[in-house]
Amino acid sequence: MITIEIEKDIYDYLLKKVQTFNESPSDVLRRELALGGSPTRAQETHELEEVLNSSKVKHARGVVGKFVEILGAVYMQKKGEFDLVLSIRGRGRTYFAKSKKEIEESGNTTQPKQIPGSPYWAMTNSPTSQKQAVLREVLESLGYSAKAVTAAVNAIAA
Repeated sequence: MITIEIEKDIYDYLLKKVQTFNESPSDVLRRELALGGSPTRAQETHELEEVLNSSKVKHARGVVGKFVEILGAVYMQKKGEFDLVLSIRGRGRTYFAKSKKEIEESGNTTQPKQIPGSPYWAMTNSPTSQKQAVLREVLESLGYSAKAVTAAVNAIAA
């Protein structure tokens, strides 16, 4: 593999053309440029592959649904370390807590949702880009691979 730098608008274009969660930029370019050849999907597997392709995530309701479903799966994989998310905060808002009330008290219209299968709650009233940034921080702090982080962040907006 060769690494290249591209401008943000080109990267955004490629993201819009992704058809599956695990599709690589090379796969998109091959398709868009009609180059043929083997897709790289086999090389792009990661520890969240099964989660992102699950019916729970694929059929979750909107960005919020996907966001909390992915967080629920991450909790199941990293129960012992999940407390790390409690330190991820906004300037004035609490993003994660062990009670709905704690999130509600951190701001107006926080719309807390319980993370499925966990004792944790997440603030969900933020723009998609902020949810993506928060999810990125969660996954990176819990030690997920760059491939898994990128795929999950892209999946919530798909």
